[in-house]
Amino acid sequence: MIEFVQNAVDFGKKKLDKAIKFWNGLDDDKKRLYTVCAIVVVSFVIVASIAYSFGKSRRGKFI
Repeated sequence: MIEFVQNAVDFGKKKLDKAIKFWNGLDDDKKRLYTVCAIVVVSFVIVASIAYSFGKSRRGKFI
């Protein structure tokens, strides 16, 4: 079990290092663009989930 956890941690470290190298290789304009895109996507998911929950909770109460 410990070996499984160690392998998972090593795999995560390798992927994180690769992502950090990619992020550091970008120029400031692309970093800003990716950050804004991520914020927009997260905001859209939050708004969609709130709208879905409102619609689900009000279902059948219109009559």
